[in-house]
Amino acid sequence: MNRQDKYGKIGKAGLHTVIILYGISMVFLFYRQAGWTGGAVYESDLPAHIRMIVEDGWYYSLTAFIYQAFYQIPFTLPDKAPFGNLAIAVFLALCGVLSVYLTAVLLRDMQSRRGCPEKGEDVKDGLTVWHLLGGLILNLVMPCYVRGIADGRYIGMESASIWHNSTYIVMKATGLLCVLYYGKLAERYRQGLTRREWVCFTLLLSVCTAVKPSFLMVSAPVMAVFLLADLFRKVPFIRVFWFGSTVFLPLCVVLFQNMVLFGAGTGNGWEIRPGYALSLHSGYPLMAAVLSVFFPLILLAASLKETGKDRWFSGAWLMAAFGFLELYLFAETGGRAGDGNFMWGYSFAVLMIFAVSLVRWAETGKKVLMERKGRENPLRAGIFLASSLILVWHLYCGIYFYLHLLRGVSYWMWD
Repeated sequence: MNRQDKYGKIGKAGLHTVIILYGISMVFLFYRQAGWTGGAVYESDLPAHIRMIVEDGWYYSLTAFIYQAFYQIPFTLPDKAPFGNLAIAVFLALCGVLSVYLTAVLLRDMQSRRGCPEKGEDVKDGLTVWHLLGGLILNLVMPCYVRGIADGRYIGMESASIWHNSTYIVMKATGLLCVLYYGKLAERYRQGLTRREWVCFTLLLSVCTAVKPSFLMVSAPVMAVFLLADLFRKVPFIRVFWFGSTVFLPLCVVLFQNMVLFGAGTGNGWEIRPGYALSLHSGYPLMAAVLSVFFPLILLAASLKETGKDRWFSGAWLMAAFGFLELYLFAETGGRAGDGNFMWGYSFAVLMIFAVSLVRWAETGKKVLMERKGRENPLRAGIFLASSLILVWHLYCGIYFYLHLLRGVSYWMWD
């Protein structure tokens, strides 16, 4: 074993340890949130999600069936809490850890340009230190916070790193599985998908949608754009239709959820109300939106010419565009009017644009180092330095936020 392999194994072992510790900390956080009864300490949506099914019998999400099963276990913990609280905390923490590893796999596939016309780097199937570190970073980054821009470090801004909403936490993990499998199928669907591949992708999309429909609302339009483009490139219609038909069953799931959430007797609805959701908790919604994705915007501006060659990059930004448009245009009415639930799809899209931007950032850094520390291309070196500092800002804000959540501070954190 050479020295590089040795250090790589040590680095991966260290990162696996950190990720496991992160998972254990999430068990603690979610357990405290599950027992929340009011006030600002460990405030979360989780108790409401539990109450909807355990007390009200409202099957609003696939997670409701899981929570119901956990609460059927007739066991009480030493602090008099039901065993279901701990089971849910462990389940959500496992989803959080899974998201870290799936994000690492996503970075690997993006680095190799899997499913893209443009060939990327030759990447081995195993995860490297860079992939694991990137996966952890992308599950911690938060908006660049400037006091006074919004009502809080999270409230009034847009983030992919969210620890207070249980359905989003599960959707994030299942959505990443869908994205990874889509990347695999996009490589060969032109030769025809097998029935097994079609069923697997349909079921993955349906499960993710049943958890929370937000992922489908931002991913299906992107898939439609790419399939339409392939149709113009003379890909046979039957193969385009066969691949696209994987969204039919998930769309039926969306219609069912729409009846549950907005049906007669609920008092809830939705309307087209441009800008309302964005301005609910920010007097400067445009500035808050920019600071939420400051790092990806810098990398987008620096690589606009190359966007069309890389379907991961263009797809992520298309997803973000559709997600932001939904967030900007639509608002809920009734008891859910102030919840901003059209944000969740965009939150997942934020993860995607951070991921493609991190890959571009790493590629830019390699070029700068090969150019004798940027002396041959000072503009590229300047972009790399500026984006590095902004990435550190995002990461600092995320770590600060998460550590304060562990201390019991509300996710409405304003300082």
